[in-house]
Amino acid sequence: MDRMISKTVWITGASSGIGEASAKLFNAEGAYTILSSRNLEALRRVQSELKHPDKALLLPIDLERYELAEEWVSLAIKWRGSVDILLSNAGLGQFSRSLETSNAIERRIFDINYHGNVALSKALLPYFVEANKGQIIVIGSIAGKFGQAKLATYSASKAAVILYYESLRQELKDTEIKIQVVSPGFIQTSVTLNSLDKNGQPLNKNSPAQENGMPADVFAKKLMKAMQSNRFHIYIGRKELLAVPFHALLPKLFYSILSK
Repeated sequence: MDRMISKTVWITGASSGIGEASAKLFNAEGAYTILSSRNLEALRRVQSELKHPDKALLLPIDLERYELAEEWVSLAIKWRGSVDILLSNAGLGQFSRSLETSNAIERRIFDINYHGNVALSKALLPYFVEANKGQIIVIGSIAGKFGQAKLATYSASKAAVILYYESLRQELKDTEIKIQVVSPGFIQTSVTLNSLDKNGQPLNKNSPAQENGMPADVFAKKLMKAMQSNRFHIYIGRKELLAVPFHALLPKLFYSILSK
């Protein structure tokens, strides 16, 4: 894709799943790629598998320490002089009953999925505003559109992200800065495996829906196409996406079927 050539794309959560697949695709299309996650060794592996590994910068970050966001942005800007696109993909799942989930675990989910996400965008946005250009794509979730048992904190964090960026988009509507949310359905990633249980430990158990979901590389191709759209909120998945309008139109029937 010609529009990616020489662009600088910063991808969080780049060590696996959607982030890894997107990094490989964008890099193959000619983009300079900044790869971020907490796992430096995994980032090194991803870089070694890129088509153009010399066009990648490894920038380890931990979104729980979002007070460092301005430092991270300074390092990212320093590499190429600018960042053109931020793919804000990093996140943490949760699977536990609300009354069994400690406040500390809930804070951790929100610190990563919401506060860290937002802090990174706010630290980068002054550069976008000064240049009057730039693009932020945030990975949401269909889970942010309706509540589900054992997913209260995760769903709430994704709903908060969606509404925040919808509001931010309105604030920037008179600029050339593009804000989008892409909400996946079931994608073949480790998000369920890494979701926190009631004790704050990785669940280490996948769901059949996740295992049989859309391959991450297929998602990345659809994501790249969605980035060219002028739509704010784009859903990418399969038949599970029907849950969003189903819940909106027939919530009682929706939850009756879901509980079975």
